[in-house]
Amino acid sequence: MDTLTTKDPYVAFGVNNRQDLAQAESIVRRKILDQHMINGVTIIDPSNTYIDADVRIGTDTVVYPGTVINGNVRIGSHCKIGPFAHIRPGSRLADKVEVGNFAEVSRTSLGPNVMMKHFSFLGDAQVAAKVNIGAGTVTANYDGKNKNKTLIQEGAFIGSDSILVAPVTIGSKAVVGAGAVVTKNTKVPSGAIARGVPARIYKHK
Repeated sequence: MDTLTTKDPYVAFGVNNRQDLAQAESIVRRKILDQHMINGVTIIDPSNTYIDADVRIGTDTVVYPGTVINGNVRIGSHCKIGPFAHIRPGSRLADKVEVGNFAEVSRTSLGPNVMMKHFSFLGDAQVAAKVNIGAGTVTANYDGKNKNKTLIQEGAFIGSDSILVAPVTIGSKAVVGAGAVVTKNTKVPSGAIARGVPARIYKHK
């Protein structure tokens, strides 16, 4: 009988029930996290962080506990992710992005130095550099039939509890006031202010 010799005893680990499956998944997940840490990513609490094998993360990025990163996500260097953030497939985060606690990003690109601190959802959005996403911001991207796009240009400021009903465009250095509802097909010009429900657009004097 041939003998298999291996330095990794888990190669021969069998999966015969749900408990074995959970243990096998834990082993594989830890290998993924270890490789990220070897590559220069700081993972504060590996036992409470979930990152898929297809994810790529740049050096000196910090991932905080409770974070889930799924699928073919790409994250740049010097980012801060979490705690309790969810980065879903198709998302691209450039360098120095911050996605804070209880925030979710799905099929969305975030440019350099984007700040998205807490309790927000961005889906099917393209966000340029130096945009501030206030707490509680939501892109209402699904109309029951289609997933619609949100475009936020460089330097825009999105106030807390804003709802952007896609498709919608927020111009560069525009401001969306706290609690505003920007309705679909709206284009907020560069440097303008959108506030109210539904949002009205006011240009800077």
